Amino acid sequence: MGMEANDAYAARFLSFVSRETWGGLVPRDRLRPLDPSKVAGIVVHHTTGSQIEPDRMIAAHDRYHHVTRGWAGGLAYNWLVSADGRIWEGRGWNQGGATKGWNDKTVAVAYLGDSNVDWPVDAQAAMRVLLSEVFRRYGVGLWLKVHSDFKATDCCGGPLRDWIRGLDLEALRGAVNGSESVSGIRGQSGWTGFHEFLWELRKLVAVKPLRRWRKNHKWCVMAVQARLNDLGFDVGKADGVFGRRTKQGVQAFQNAQWHMRSNGIVGTAVWDALFVS
Repeated sequence: MGMEANDAYAARFLSFVSRETWGGLVPRDRLRPLDPSKVAGIVVHHTTGSQIEPDRMIAAHDRYHHVTRGWAGGLAYNWLVSADGRIWEGRGWNQGGATKGWNDKTVAVAYLGDSNVDWPVDAQAAMRVLLSEVFRRYGVGLWLKVHSDFKATDCCGGPLRDWIRGLDLEALRGAVNGSESVSGIRGQSGWTGFHEFLWELRKLVAVKPLRRWRKNHKWCVMAVQARLNDLGFDVGKADGVFGRRTKQGVQAFQNAQWHMRSNGIVGTAVWDALFVS
């Protein structure tokens, strides 16, 4: 299945913005790909500045890094997430420039905004997906730290820092280890795999809705659990098991939607209300 078939769906849930699309400046030096054998961890940053109009903000940060700071590679971060849940390509899977002394050994991911001010739920959802992809690409043994673990800085701000330190890394790593191959996601070189993956999950739910006392697709259940938690319907650990708390969370979500029957079953209508609406 090509991107055209699910662009509208993917754009509503998780939109990837390439460097070409947002108009990144051409690096003065050739960016060198990260060596997977050397990548040891992930470092989380925030850019500061407004979270409004992220396309203008990322271009401004790129100019600042490229022109004002004189960094030949331009925008220092590998990937960024914005408040509206989009993932933005910085240096991609090339060596970054955001963590001095560690740029060839880490992947630098950043929130496009000031996390001292806000850390929105849509950005959290995008960050989970982004971190999962880094673990999938470079191994589940990677460590996860924030920029202030390396130097005296308020990067990243309290809410994001606390969120990162409170993440259930076993669940993220376990999802990578235990995930079934869906639409060849493991072999995808870019982010097309994520769009395909999300659409394939929806197709699985269409054929076999998620419910308690049934053998469900683990990735589908984990996606629902993580989204419910992000929306404030606490279902506990996103472990891929559709248990009592997950059913209660689904029912609470359904009760909050005026047009839904509260039966605790996740079909495409509930899936779309969670991820698309």
